[in-house]
Amino acid sequence: MEKAMSSTIKDVARYAGVSTATVSRVINNDPNVKPQNAEKVREAIKACNFVPNFVARNLKSARSNTIGLVVSDISNPYFTAMAKVIESCLRERGYDMLICSTDEDQAKEVGYLDRFMSNRVDGIILNTTGKNNEFIIELSKKLPIVLIERQISSPDFHGDYVGANNANSIYSMTQFLLRIGHRRIGFLNSELSVSTGIERMEGFTRAMQDAHIKVSKEYHYLHESRYFSYEGGYEGAEWMMAQAQPPTALIAANNTLALGALSYLRNSNIRVPEDISFMCYGELQNSALLYIDPSYSTLSPNTMGERAARFLLDRMGNANVLNRQAIFESQIVIGKSVQNA
Repeated sequence: MEKAMSSTIKDVARYAGVSTATVSRVINNDPNVKPQNAEKVREAIKACNFVPNFVARNLKSARSNTIGLVVSDISNPYFTAMAKVIESCLRERGYDMLICSTDEDQAKEVGYLDRFMSNRVDGIILNTTGKNNEFIIELSKKLPIVLIERQISSPDFHGDYVGANNANSIYSMTQFLLRIGHRRIGFLNSELSVSTGIERMEGFTRAMQDAHIKVSKEYHYLHESRYFSYEGGYEGAEWMMAQAQPPTALIAANNTLALGALSYLRNSNIRVPEDISFMCYGELQNSALLYIDPSYSTLSPNTMGERAARFLLDRMGNANVLNRQAIFESQIVIGKSVQNA
């Protein structure tokens, strides 16, 4: 019985009507191949039952067809949704994805990035802790990197950034509360070691100053937790409500802080909005379980994820591309968690 001969790259090229170089570029996920040619090659690969020698190809090209994604908290529904979109976009181009969650741990972040380098990932999408900037700057000189949500403001960083206009979002929410009569407005934020914390604080401060309310160290309604965490939100709300004159409104700088704060308010029988108005940055999942109709800023994680994946694919195809930024505006949704002061 004769053994069937395996198809070769020449067979695929002949079937697709393209050069062997084009077939090779499609197999190697080169983003610069014309979409119609890439589709012809993929159809030819199926028709010819061609099986690329991935081991040999990866050794020769030093590519793994794997991308690393690092986020601060994969249990946050926002990052969970974003990760799904990024994975889908990359899989369409033949890449697998490894996901790691740092839990805002500086050592974990370095460990994951080192492991990605050891496994020869082709690129990284990173929501940094903000505590390893020098390490990441050096890494960006060796590997394509796209930062999401938190940026590194250094001319030495080589990579792209995708994020929201954090300052404007918080400014708009604060301004809304001021318009409906609130003056004692509490702000729950993370520490100012990450760009998101700095930008959201800037938006809050600017809105209050525009209303001639000075925000300084003596302002009694600021709380910075170590991370954007549930515990930080709970403790921050507890601390604010213990003030001699508690705030009449509260803004949480992200949805995880918001969940902690709302849990404290509920456990303490403090009603929203009858006793305190409440707004947060980021959509709250399963808000009905909290018995509130929240007011919040929202930005689709799909939009962010798609742009981050596209930036990384572009950068892997052309290492000399200039640094780019994509900054999106959030929309403010007013629910029943606020009322006039």
